[in-house]
This record gives sequence, structure tokens and C-alpha cells, in this order.
Amino acid sequence: MPSRASKKKKGGRFADSYRSTVPWILVALAALVVALLFFFRSGPEGKDSPIEVRFLDLAGARGVARDSVVVDDLIIKKDDVFIRTWRFEFSDRAARDGFIGDLEIEAVARHATVELPPDLGAKAIAVLMDFGPEAFNLELTVAAPKVAVVPPTPVPTKKPTATPRPKPAPGARGRLAILLDDAGQNDDLVPAAAALPKQVGIAVLPFLPRSAETATAMHEAGHEVWLHLPMEPENYPADNPGPGAVLVSMTTGELRTTVHTAINNIPFAVGVNNHMGSRATANLKTMTWIMQELSARGMAFIDSRTTTKTVAERAARAQGVPTNRRHVFLDNERNPAAIRKQLEEAVYRCRLDGEAIAIGHLDRVTVQVLAEELPGLAARGADLAKPSDLVR
Repeated sequence: MPSRASKKKKGGRFADSYRSTVPWILVALAALVVALLFFFRSGPEGKDSPIEVRFLDLAGARGVARDSVVVDDLIIKKDDVFIRTWRFEFSDRAARDGFIGDLEIEAVARHATVELPPDLGAKAIAVLMDFGPEAFNLELTVAAPKVAVVPPTPVPTKKPTATPRPKPAPGARGRLAILLDDAGQNDDLVPAAAALPKQVGIAVLPFLPRSAETATAMHEAGHEVWLHLPMEPENYPADNPGPGAVLVSMTTGELRTTVHTAINNIPFAVGVNNHMGSRATANLKTMTWIMQELSARGMAFIDSRTTTKTVAERAARAQGVPTNRRHVFLDNERNPAAIRKQLEEAVYRCRLDGEAIAIGHLDRVTVQVLAEELPGLAARGADLAKPSDLVR
């Protein structure tokens, strides 16, 4: 029978062995947990990442900086599929070809299809990656090789002189369209506006107390009626465009319903121009949805250009909507002298370029100045035209 001392000695050796083995087991378990977390976070080949993020990651691995990628440069709808155009520029052909290979692997992982152009040797190629409900037109270019530029020998600088303003050719004439915004709040000025030349158009805000009545009265007086559609400005909601506004946060269904309802609120409207909208008109997806509604109604669009970042005209042309832009604001300053000066600018622009669109407001001072000045406009080389005559 083993002695108690013998048992104690054997138990001690087992405890020593157990204590030396446990740390290694814990290290192995920790490594396994880290590996599993990494696997489930990344997914094989990154296929669990949003495809937009994946494009940027794959391009970044090929040396393309994220801020150089042009995202959603154009969005068109073809056969119920939204096709989004992204643009990438690679430093060399090898980087671009490697990215194409990455796309083919990604397509297999995400059950997408890839269409390659027949000539992969071109400097600029387009790759179509189709996911079913949406597709991406990926335009891939190779940057031109950089050539060392020898700085020119500095020359003595001269005092700058103002560039002379171009002058219209002698006897030049142009067409000038005038559109008066913000109608519908009251009808006190409707009789005076209706007495202006019939070519002057009126843009009516929807859902105001006198919106429909103003549109009907101006139409019956022979004037063209436009919907002055409220759109989200940059500092919304501090600046509120009013009832029925289009917001960039809207879903497709919400936006289409908003536009559809606003059009129905303004009888006889032949087209739309934006009220405010510095944020909305700079959002290509929002403007694409709006233009699809206008295209279905056969309506035109005039961009009031409340921001230099506007993409409204580009979206309109992509959807086949007749369009043009505002060239002159008549009454940012509501005094007769300033309005006359801006009207003269509009005459100059139409004579120089052949046509121009001026936008003002249904305001007492503006209407009075136009009543006095428009009869003599033809003698100054400007032929009045309806706003719809200058969209194409």
C-alpha cells in the first residue's frame, strides 16, 4: 500500500504539469477567438462589406486615393435598373488591370456579372458591374506619365489691366424670357402682372391660400404658368422653403409623391423651377428622381441656380427633360434703380449670347419697373420670349 508521502509526491508532479500547461491552452484559445473575430468581421474577400466601400478598398490597394474617386458622377435609369457611374484614375496600366481582376473575383463572391470592353488596351475603359436592381459603370483611366517641367525664366511683371468686357455685335438681337417667382401668397398683384406682356411667365408656389386661383387667373390672361417647387436649402430647417418641399432625406416614394402632389396643386403648369434648393439641386440622386417625374409628365425644368454646385441641368438632360438655367436675377435689391440695372444686364446677355432667362419676383416694385421698361425692350435689341421657348 503506497504511503501518504508517496501520494503527495505524485499529486505535486501533476499540479506542476497542470500549471505549466494552462497558460499555453489560454494563449491558443485567445488566438482562436481573435481569428474568428477577424473572419466574421471581414468576411471572405470582404464580401460582407457594402459594395461602395469595397470598391474604395480595392482601388486603395492599387494606389488610388479615396478622395480622387469620383462617386456617382452620373445616375441613369435603364430598364428599371439604376446605373451609377464611378470614375477611377490609376497611376499605371498594371494597377488598373489588377483592379479589373479584383472586380472579377468580387463579382463571383457577390453573384454579380462583369462586362469588360473588347479592347482592354485603351487608355480609358468602362467596366459594367451588374448586381440586378442596380449596376455600376466603372470608368477606369490611366494617368498620363508625369514630365518634368522646367520653370520658365521669370519676366518682369506688368501692372494688371482689366479685361475689356465683350460687346455684342452691332445690331445683334437676342431672345429674353422673364419668369416671376413666389406667386400664390396673395392675389393683390395678379391684375398688374396679368397686364404685362404675355411672354412674361409666372412661377407659383404650391399649397398657399391663393396658389390655384393665381395660376388660373394668369393662364386665362394668356401667361405661361410654372410650378415654383420648394426644395431643401443648405441651412434647412433654419431656412424653411415652405409646404410641399422636396428634401434630400426623402425615400424614392416620398419624393415622387411630393412632386406629383405639387404638380397637381398648380393647374396649367408647363414646367418647374426651384424655390431655394441649394442642397437639393446639388444632390444628383434627388434631382434624377425629380426629373423622372417631370419626364413622365412631359414638363420642362429651369434651374434657378441658387448654388454653383447644382447638377439639375445635368440630371434633366440625362432624363430627356427640356431644360435651361437662370442667367440674371432681376431684383435681389428691391429698388427701381437696381432692377433697371439688372434688366439692362439681361438685355446685354441675350444680345451677346443670343438668348437669356431673367428671374424676378411677383413684387410690387418689380412689376412696376417691368410695366415701364418692357414696351421699349425691342428697341434695345431684346425680343421677349416665353420661358418654354428657351428650354431644349
